[in-house]
Amino acid sequence: MKLTVKPENILEAIALNSRKELQPFLLGMLGMGVSQVLVTAIRMNVFDALQEHPKTAAELATQMDCDPHGMQVLLESLDGFGFLKRQGQHYQLTQDSARYLTKSGGLIYDFLRLGGDINQQLVLLEKDIRTGEVPNFHFNPQSATCFANYYTMLKSSGQQSAPNILKWAKLNPPPKRLLDVAGGPAEYSIAFCQKYPDLKADILDLPNAIQAGLPQIEQAGLGDRIQYIEGNLLETNWGNNYDVVFLSNILHCLTAEQCEITLKKAFQALRAGGTVLINDLFHPGEQGKLSSPISLFSLIYYVTCGGRIWPQPTILDWLTKAGFDRIYTGRNRLALFVSAQKP
Repeated sequence: MKLTVKPENILEAIALNSRKELQPFLLGMLGMGVSQVLVTAIRMNVFDALQEHPKTAAELATQMDCDPHGMQVLLESLDGFGFLKRQGQHYQLTQDSARYLTKSGGLIYDFLRLGGDINQQLVLLEKDIRTGEVPNFHFNPQSATCFANYYTMLKSSGQQSAPNILKWAKLNPPPKRLLDVAGGPAEYSIAFCQKYPDLKADILDLPNAIQAGLPQIEQAGLGDRIQYIEGNLLETNWGNNYDVVFLSNILHCLTAEQCEITLKKAFQALRAGGTVLINDLFHPGEQGKLSSPISLFSLIYYVTCGGRIWPQPTILDWLTKAGFDRIYTGRNRLALFVSAQKP
């Protein structure tokens, strides 16, 4: 998948074909505008406000107590970019906007809402690269709404992807002790406990994650089987004798050195014969072709916490160095699954 500029009429097609420099210029400028306008509209609940019936810019400005001139420009941009339809002075949702860009849109809506917080980190990209110092939003968020939007997105992401990793893992015999490292709002631990009736799970994570996850655990009726261990995964003792150590979407938040430390700690926390499970995104390494989504997500992980999507060959090498054997990998769309056993 690659972003491109598609002409809508013959004159635009002629211009793009005769002036090749327009392609990167328009791609950069349109991309910047589309991203900012879409994220702003979601965070201001513009799409939700239009669910019942079309409205004018003045009506929306009054409803949201904001500047009518600014709202007019925003709505015209959304119309021009194809997210709304304008009929006279009234604006209405497209079919896709109604489905994906309102609060019922699930992970897409939640991730785009978080996009405003990611933008606050993206503007620091040049400084990050020049200095090598990236503000980690787990400890130093650049926006006041970051934590709330981040953990809401993690809940949606976990609910969507947990069935895939559970189906692939095929843990046998059924595990009785699970350590969910950086398990956030507990969606994966809940799914594991629901599949394995005798399983008890410990989730190692930071205070904000615990605050987000406790209500989820209670709602699932698993307060007696899932507990949190508060701490930084790089500093806290993980304990030992676990059947499974689960590392979901955490390696991409870490530097190479921190990843190696994490996998060594996973090895130490497992009983003999125990399994480490990794759920992350697939990067093919130097010999493969990177897709636009993987490039984007790797960029996001860099600006938000100084990490990146690590190539599959690199992860497998780290596992071997940590002492694991019987290493297996799987794919599901963009996701990479890895299992490895402690001898």
